[in-house]
Amino acid sequence: MEKIDHLIQKILQNRVLTHVLYWTASVLLWAIVGTFGNPNKLEPLVNKLCYLPAQLFATYTFIYYLLPKFAYKKKYLSFGIFFIISAYISTVLARFFKVYVYETILEREQAKDSIIDILTNIPALLAQYLLWVYLFTLFTVLVKLIKDHFAQKQQTESLKKDKATAELGFLKAQLHPHFLFNTLNNLYTLTLYKSDEAPDIVLKLAQILDYTLHQDKNEGIAIEKEVELIQNYIDLELLRYGNRLDFIFNKNIQNKKAIIAPLVLLSIVENAFKHGASGDHGRPKIHIDLVVKNEKLQFEVFNSKPKVTQVDKTNFKKGIGMNNVKRQLVLLYPEQHQFTIKETVDSYKVILEIELVGATVI
Repeated sequence: MEKIDHLIQKILQNRVLTHVLYWTASVLLWAIVGTFGNPNKLEPLVNKLCYLPAQLFATYTFIYYLLPKFAYKKKYLSFGIFFIISAYISTVLARFFKVYVYETILEREQAKDSIIDILTNIPALLAQYLLWVYLFTLFTVLVKLIKDHFAQKQQTESLKKDKATAELGFLKAQLHPHFLFNTLNNLYTLTLYKSDEAPDIVLKLAQILDYTLHQDKNEGIAIEKEVELIQNYIDLELLRYGNRLDFIFNKNIQNKKAIIAPLVLLSIVENAFKHGASGDHGRPKIHIDLVVKNEKLQFEVFNSKPKVTQVDKTNFKKGIGMNNVKRQLVLLYPEQHQFTIKETVDSYKVILEIELVGATVI
């Protein structure tokens, strides 16, 4: 079956071969249908072959000249004029082959029309040949338009997906390097004092870098892996703030293998540390609740806001931002998530709900 599908795809990709097969099939079908009730089995085949040059001219002129050059550009007057000209040429071709080929092969003993008669007898061209030339032409045009419609639709969907994938990659790439710089500075301090925590910090940082550089290329990842990343991130941030941070991370995960798109949850946590703990010289508060139950994820992140707005010379607080997160969720979980922000003068809370069943990740 695979070989047959491959052969069909190969044929369809060869435009010339596809057209040859299409017209060959039309000739054979016409010839077979015409034999029913016809004592002369050769007549339908000869008849179709005599009409074929006219039908080819009419069809390809219509599809590749009249439609793109005039109809699609709304030049209807020009379209009408050139259609009349092409219809005249097509019917002349049909009548010429009928008189000088069809009648000769079938040995019809009757006076043949002259070339002048064929060119000037407009009523005969319209009455006897126009319908038979353009009946199959219009069918072919209809097939072409349907094919182009689906091809354009598929191309549009493909472009949308490529755009979404590229945009998502850009959004993921915006994880602010300030976190990395802070962690390295803290690590440097620990190594100066020969702290026993230094190896553990190196390991956590290595795991985060591996995840952000490699694992986020996956369409989805087990929730336990995302939680492990978040915990490593939190541990490194807590190294910065120490005991002065009121921090809680509650987890209730029934299915640790549930699939989620990488880095979405981390972005929300990172935002809480940037806007909650950073710049607050008092006792900032960050509370995180994660529940994965019945194929539904609920993630709530609460952070206090500093009473005094600090000047952000390094643009650290711009970071990824919630607009970035919202856009990621639209791309990753269309119609399958709810994202709410509750903000007051002194607090900021993000509530995210995702339906994991049937969720599509790019």
